[in-house]
Amino acid sequence: MRILILGFEYLPVKVGGLAEAITSIARGLAELGHEVVVFTPDHGKNLGEPVRKFRVSAFGKDLEIEARKRKENGVTVYSLAGGLLSESDVYGPGWEGLLKKAVLFGKASAGLLNGLITGFKPDVVHAHDWHTAFALGLLKKYFGVRSVFTIHRLNKAKVPAGYFHEANLGELAPYPDIDPEHTAAYIADMVTTVSRSYLWEEWDFFRHFEGKVTHVFNGIDCSFWNEELLENADLQREERRKRILERFGLSDGKAFMFIGRFDRAQKGVDTLLRAIEILSSDPEFDGMRFLIVGKGDPELERWAREVEGRFPGNVKVITELLPRETVRELYGSVDFTLIPSYFEPFGLVQLEAMCLGAVPIGSAVGGIKDTVIDLDEDPENATGLLVPPRDAFALAKAMIRAKNLDGETLAKLRENGKRRAREDFTWKKACERYVRVYLNEVDRAISFVR
Repeated sequence: MRILILGFEYLPVKVGGLAEAITSIARGLAELGHEVVVFTPDHGKNLGEPVRKFRVSAFGKDLEIEARKRKENGVTVYSLAGGLLSESDVYGPGWEGLLKKAVLFGKASAGLLNGLITGFKPDVVHAHDWHTAFALGLLKKYFGVRSVFTIHRLNKAKVPAGYFHEANLGELAPYPDIDPEHTAAYIADMVTTVSRSYLWEEWDFFRHFEGKVTHVFNGIDCSFWNEELLENADLQREERRKRILERFGLSDGKAFMFIGRFDRAQKGVDTLLRAIEILSSDPEFDGMRFLIVGKGDPELERWAREVEGRFPGNVKVITELLPRETVRELYGSVDFTLIPSYFEPFGLVQLEAMCLGAVPIGSAVGGIKDTVIDLDEDPENATGLLVPPRDAFALAKAMIRAKNLDGETLAKLRENGKRRAREDFTWKKACERYVRVYLNEVDRAISFVR
C-alpha cells in the first residue's frame, strides 16, 4: 500500500508527543512493508537534499517552494520550505502566522503531489491534527484520494472563513468562523483518535462522525525506554534512586516525579502542588521526595518555586529542558511517576514510566485509564494507581498509600507495567490497526453499542 502522511512535526522537529507519534507510525508502517511518504514543513531546518522547486500563490504573493527529500528508516520524507514554511517557530509566529503557515502547507502539499503523482499516487492520505486540514482538503479535492484524519488532541479553535477561501476551499466555509477539526473530520473517509476513553469523553464532538470514527492506541518504544541502557543498570533501584536524588540536592526517600508541561488547561500541576501542601502536615511527608520537571505557565512555575522554597528537603523543581537520556535515568530511579492530568488523549509519560519500572499514579481519564490497570480494580494484573482528576486530597492519599506498599506488591506492579508496555502498546500493533482503518476493516464507535 502507498501511504502519504501529513504532519506539522516529524523528528528531529519536536515540540511535544506528536513528533514521536507520527515518526513512529511512519516507520512502523514501512516496517510492515508499505511504501510510506511524509510531507511536513521544513521549519528552517534545511533537512534533506533539494529535489524540486515550484511556485504557489498565497496571500496576494507568488512564493517559491523548495521540496527537500531524505530517506530515514524506510520512510521518504519531503520537507517543504519557503516563506512561513521556513519559520523556525513550529506553531507560529503567533496565531495569524500559524494559520497562514497551515494554508501555505496545504497549497505546497498539493503542488508537490502534483509533481509526484505520475510516480507516486497514494492509496490513502493520513493527516494528523488540525494544522493539516487545508492540506487534507486540497489533496481530497484535487486528487480524490481516500483519507484518514487522526486527532491526537482536540484543539477546539475557530478559524476565520477567509483562510479557507485563501486555500481554495471556500466550499468548506459556509460560516464566518470554521472549526478546522470538524471540517477535516467531515471530509475524511475515516476519523481516528488515540484512545478509546478519550473518544467517549469527547463524544459531543466525535458523535458528528458516527459511522466512520474509531480509536487507535498509540505505542511506546521500549527499545529506548529500557533499564539495560541506564548508566547504573547494574545497581539496585534503591541505590539508583539515592544517587539521582543526591544529584538534584535531595537526601534519600521515596521518590515521586512529575514531568510535563506546566499547563493550566490539562496537566494538573495545580492539583499536584495542592496535594504536596496537603501532605506537608502529615508525618509521612518526612520520608517523601518530589522531583517536579517542566516549564510553561509563569504562575504555576512561581507556585512550584514557592512550594520548593517552603519544603527544600522534600521538593526539587527543575524548569530546564532535560535530554531524553536524563529523563530515562529519572524513570529508572524514582519509585513513582505522577500524571494528575485533567484529560489525556493518550499520554506517553505513564508508558515511558512503566517501561522503566516507575509505578504510575494517574488520573482516571483518557489514555491513562486505558493503559494503567488500577491496583484496586485488578490486583493481580495491576500496573499502578488511578485517582479522580482535579482531586488533590485523593492524589495525596494515593501517594501515602504508594509510599507504604510492601516490597512484593511494588515488585509485581513494576513487572506488570513493563510487560504491559512492551507487549500491549507497541507501535507495530498500532500500525497494524491503522492498516485496517485504511482498508475500512475496523470496528467503529457506535452510540447505542457499549
